[in-house]
Amino acid sequence: MRKRVLAIVAAAALTLPLPASASHGGVHITTPYPGVTVQPGSSVTFDLSVSGPPGRRAALRVTREPRGWRAVLRGGGFVVNAVTTARRARTVQLEVEVPSEARPGSYRLAVRASSGGASDTLGLSLRVGGAGEGAGSVELETEFPTLQGAPDTTFTYDVQLRNNTPQEGMFALEATGPEGWNVTATPSGQEQASTLSVAGGETGSLTVSADPPDDATAGTYELQLRATGGGQEATLELEVEITGNYSLSLSTTDERLNADVAADRPTEVPMVVVNNGTAPLNGVELSATPPTDWRVDFQPRVIESIEPGGRAQVIARVTPSDQAVAGDYLLTMEARTGETSESIEFRTTVKASPVWGFVGLLLIAAALGGLGWVFRRYGRR
Repeated sequence: MRKRVLAIVAAAALTLPLPASASHGGVHITTPYPGVTVQPGSSVTFDLSVSGPPGRRAALRVTREPRGWRAVLRGGGFVVNAVTTARRARTVQLEVEVPSEARPGSYRLAVRASSGGASDTLGLSLRVGGAGEGAGSVELETEFPTLQGAPDTTFTYDVQLRNNTPQEGMFALEATGPEGWNVTATPSGQEQASTLSVAGGETGSLTVSADPPDDATAGTYELQLRATGGGQEATLELEVEITGNYSLSLSTTDERLNADVAADRPTEVPMVVVNNGTAPLNGVELSATPPTDWRVDFQPRVIESIEPGGRAQVIARVTPSDQAVAGDYLLTMEARTGETSESIEFRTTVKASPVWGFVGLLLIAAALGGLGWVFRRYGRR
């Protein structure tokens, strides 16, 4: 009885079909994405994997394609019609060109791999969509679209280009900014290149560099990055916030730093404050450090605002002490804001009062008159 059961089991096993790899040497052809949506006039590439027993020759052929379409098998840069199988699957690309006149709808293709008596057929479906459908997109993005700094800073943005289309694209890069700015866009690590190649479904890195003029005033400036290629276009808006620098100068209108003055009499000295920085100067306050008992008044004493490159006129009224004797005196004048300041030394020369000159002349005349009177009165004795 036991022998009869074993015989029945063995007979049943012989009637069952064996796996292809065992019975016919086994050849298989697959692709991760057998169905895609495309646009008229576009092209799509399928990555095909061909596997089988190592060392076998597997012939490849496109057995079905729509009329007017073009399908080509490529491998290693060549047009191929066969591969040699190995332990790991061989990769072949099927390039399909969709005619520009293709109407919306579903289309089928087929690729057959055969080796000896074994074969395998892979069916592919392509759906031709309407305007914009299935064409994919290209996107530009950055983690930090706004940067801040002084005018002497070079601003650098790290940008990612996402190619959401099914095919590799060569994208021309263009970056623009305000007049006088030097703005460039290059693939990361390539300072001279102006194009970036990104495979379908992959992401590429690029760098945008913006160098503003040294005299750029404080404010917000807009930059634009554009990537075009393969019938696609993507743009990205970037911003630079110039914080500006603060600098001012103080001088007289004729740039002379000396003046003649008289004791206890005011002398007006025209002065000018210039904004040499790139940011507005607000609340510019004028002050002076004069000799003891001297007085210096400014009109105005506080300047509300001076724009970059602008200037403001000021009158300094210098009044020496009424006890000032003739000679040279040094005083310090200063213009100050919360961010910067500038001071100058101003030399004044006090002249003797003309009253004392008249008094001296009168004394001399009186002395001469007295001597004359003495000679007239006592001369004969």
